[in-house]
Amino acid sequence: MKKNSNPLRRLPALVATAALLTLSGCGYKQPEGEIQGAAGFAIAAERAISGLQRKVVQIDGFVVPYLQGGKGEPLVLIHGFGGSKDNFNRVAYYLTNHYTVYAIDVPGFGASTRDLDADYVINTQIDRVHEIIEKLGLKQPHIGGNSMGGWISGAYAAKYPDDVASIWFLAPAGLLESRKSEVIQQFEKTGEIVLTASNREEFEKIVDVVMFKRPAFAPGFVVEAMAARAAADQTLHQRIYKDFKSVPSDLATALSKSNYKGPALIVWGKEDRVLHVDGAAELKTAMPGFDVILMDQVGHVPMMEKPEQVAADYVKWREAIAK
Repeated sequence: MKKNSNPLRRLPALVATAALLTLSGCGYKQPEGEIQGAAGFAIAAERAISGLQRKVVQIDGFVVPYLQGGKGEPLVLIHGFGGSKDNFNRVAYYLTNHYTVYAIDVPGFGASTRDLDADYVINTQIDRVHEIIEKLGLKQPHIGGNSMGGWISGAYAAKYPDDVASIWFLAPAGLLESRKSEVIQQFEKTGEIVLTASNREEFEKIVDVVMFKRPAFAPGFVVEAMAARAAADQTLHQRIYKDFKSVPSDLATALSKSNYKGPALIVWGKEDRVLHVDGAAELKTAMPGFDVILMDQVGHVPMMEKPEQVAADYVKWREAIAK
């Protein structure tokens, strides 16, 4: 772990600078597709503090931005539904001293290409991630993901078992769950997709559903910019969500029937309202060799809610499996 236990303490000053520059007409320009203005500066500052640089890879039909930084064995991180590569900025601060981190924008999300006519079902996204990893020249990386990204990571390992060193599950989707979550029940009763928003008020509700407690530092103008991005993506993301729900939630079965016999760490917040924590037991039952950590006072995005603890647990686990 790095010595500084509060890596983002410089961020408020940087964000204040960004706001002043924006107000004075000195607009900060992120690359095309990224969030712009003061919010873009804040996100870029967070990346820089964590030792991450933005890069781009092109696959068939999609431009895919990703973040890379650190040293050591490659660790590919895949965000959840409605998220982006920047969901891993804060946890990456504690990981880049140990691993070379790659956080990607899954096609259809973040700053990647949006194509309303493309296929975004899980199996298609798995093959796209495989193409991305091949383009990056990574051989048997460690792979991990949150929610949708966890589903992609596990199904990727089931399909390409020899290409994965280990899996890091952060509240993965794709499980049947012995008890359905609040979000799943709402969708089944009303058809409402709680994880998409058309305005800031709806976006704020998403944040409160996803997290047990909001991060200490989340400026209003950053939230506003993220809400605007979510509203612009709502039509596409509603379609993608329905596509996901149209395929079997068979991650546990797919892994148990696959040739993947490597290690995996399952991390889940006990207060997860998006995907019920019982999913951890389902996955563990299917794959008894997998390890499990359940976190108190954590919701659906452990790596954003308690990044230092989540990273420390992961590093300790990686050291244990390497012995």
